[in-house]
Amino acid sequence: MTDHNEVLYTTPNAPERTTIDESAKPKSKYHRIIKGVEIDLYDVLKAYGVTCPALAHAIKKAMLPGARHAKSFEQDINEAIASLERAKELAESGK
Repeated sequence: MTDHNEVLYTTPNAPERTTIDESAKPKSKYHRIIKGVEIDLYDVLKAYGVTCPALAHAIKKAMLPGARHAKSFEQDINEAIASLERAKELAESGK
């Protein structure tokens, strides 16, 4: 589980995790400030063209497993897997 104030990406010359400035604190656990731009998970899904709701749900679960304090890491991962299986069913059925 990560602290809300930690950046979740690395750059070649940066330490593995970098604490961000409190003045640049993201709005929620789904928001991140990357290269000075605040984005949320839904911006990422849109940028990558994810339109299947089951796939979007799986990605959301996989991005913050156990970090929302509502569910455990294992529960979020299991729900992500179930959502991926549903996304596969939808794709196979042409929906």
